[in-house]
Amino acid sequence: SEYKRKLIHLFNLAIPFGYLYVFPEKWVFVKLLSILMVLFIIFDILRHKVIWVKSLFSLFIDSMLRSHEQEGKLTGATWVMIGAVISIILFSKPVAIIALIFMSLGDTAAGLIGQRYGKHKIWNKSWEGFFGGLFVCIIIGMNYSLLPMTISLSGAVAAMVMEIVPIPLDDNFKIPLGAGAIMMMLSTPI
Repeated sequence: SEYKRKLIHLFNLAIPFGYLYVFPEKWVFVKLLSILMVLFIIFDILRHKVIWVKSLFSLFIDSMLRSHEQEGKLTGATWVMIGAVISIILFSKPVAIIALIFMSLGDTAAGLIGQRYGKHKIWNKSWEGFFGGLFVCIIIGMNYSLLPMTISLSGAVAAMVMEIVPIPLDDNFKIPLGAGAIMMMLSTPI
């Protein structure tokens, strides 16, 4: 189920690419994502309180949920929406886009590599997953032309540090916000 979860994670790329190519106007995209975010939150709350919603959720998604999500916490998908909306509001377009790509691809790589090859644990993750995710994020940063490479690469490192550090926030929230904050700080003249 973790493999399915991570493969579905790749669909999160629709957000940064949608922002780049389909809805280039920031506030139009924020409004659209905010509506989706509210719907995700409502659905997440209702899945614990309304029987037919719980049944529908169980039929399609339950097998991919982590234990804390089954016990009443928001799902990773809801955190993706919250993190995306906040990132797009707070950060410049180039920073928000790459931060969300780091979340989608870096976290997916870290999870899959860590699950398959992770033997050296750090907190509740593995060094193998960390370096696998970092490698993917560095490749992305080296090929991202909307920011200077030093800023993109700093964001790549920040994204994977946020992924591995045991801050009690969902990775889908803390990765884009942490990486985005670092890149914005480095982009801002003193």
